[in-house]
Amino acid sequence: MGGPFGQLAARHNLIAVVETDRGSRGIGEVWANFPPWGCGERKNIVEQCLVPLLTGQPLDDPRRLYRMMMERTRLLALQWGAPGPVHQAVAGVDIALWDAHARDLGVPLRQLLAPGRTPSDRVPVYASGIGPDDTIERIEAGRAAGHTRFKIRIPFGVEIARRMLRDARDACGDAPLMADANQALKEEEAEALIPDLAAARLQWLEEPFPVDEVETYGRFAKRCPAPLAWGENARGLDGLRACIDSDAGVIQPDITKTLGISDGLIVGERVLAAGKRLCFHMYGGPVGLAASAQLSAALGADWLEMDGNPNPLYERVISSPPRIDNGDLLLDPSPGLGVTLAPSLI
Repeated sequence: MGGPFGQLAARHNLIAVVETDRGSRGIGEVWANFPPWGCGERKNIVEQCLVPLLTGQPLDDPRRLYRMMMERTRLLALQWGAPGPVHQAVAGVDIALWDAHARDLGVPLRQLLAPGRTPSDRVPVYASGIGPDDTIERIEAGRAAGHTRFKIRIPFGVEIARRMLRDARDACGDAPLMADANQALKEEEAEALIPDLAAARLQWLEEPFPVDEVETYGRFAKRCPAPLAWGENARGLDGLRACIDSDAGVIQPDITKTLGISDGLIVGERVLAAGKRLCFHMYGGPVGLAASAQLSAALGADWLEMDGNPNPLYERVISSPPRIDNGDLLLDPSPGLGVTLAPSLI
């Protein structure tokens, strides 16, 4: 799969495993989609920095352990100039800690994150990552698999974007449709696409520009016929705060790229308090999907992203692949994330 960030020729997936002296095992996903060498550096951060910090610690409060990991790796991230990989390693381990903690307590993670309430066991999702070569076919396959919402990728130039928007709307009928430009549009290209965006009746246009071009987002939000969405590539609480305070109507944190469950709760509550749509980003493997779904259910968030392409990770990483019913991801009632690693991986 190609894009402005480079070629994604393989589906990388990095799983963190936490084991307690009570016999519980928690799993979490460390974001490592790209670059191709990213798995190695994040693996080293976990093994060389986080394992020594956590070994022997009581699993009393994952939030405390998350803060400890963030504080103790802060100088490393600054000196290295790599806060992203460091935070991604911490976020994946944080998910594993929450999973182990919920398993120790014998409750689904969504219940642990929403005390006093009974979160739904269904989370609305949309099929994502649909590209230019098989737009109509992927939408039709997604609908056959139970999806009712779809998002296409349009970072391939104005003319291809126009065709994709037209084909996708025709294939979707009246079903919700979104488009993701992967930060690749210039402002004049986005302006040229305004009639096409309006005709496509999008729920949102995601990351049309590089996420550090905040002023461009502000200008285009006033003219775009669809709400703007971003947050996937923001870093930490400060980065997401800037997204929430912007003109964007949809905020899309990724808890495997930054935040983890611990800060994901905080950001999610802030987005909802601001009256904006909270739609967690998740384009990776099934463990990250399960964690994002548990958090979405606990918060009562809006639509969750889910890979709409054939994804071998869904079949090979966990014992049972994700189940979709009428546009909803079904959550298992078992403790923790509700998923277990496939026996071949343990």
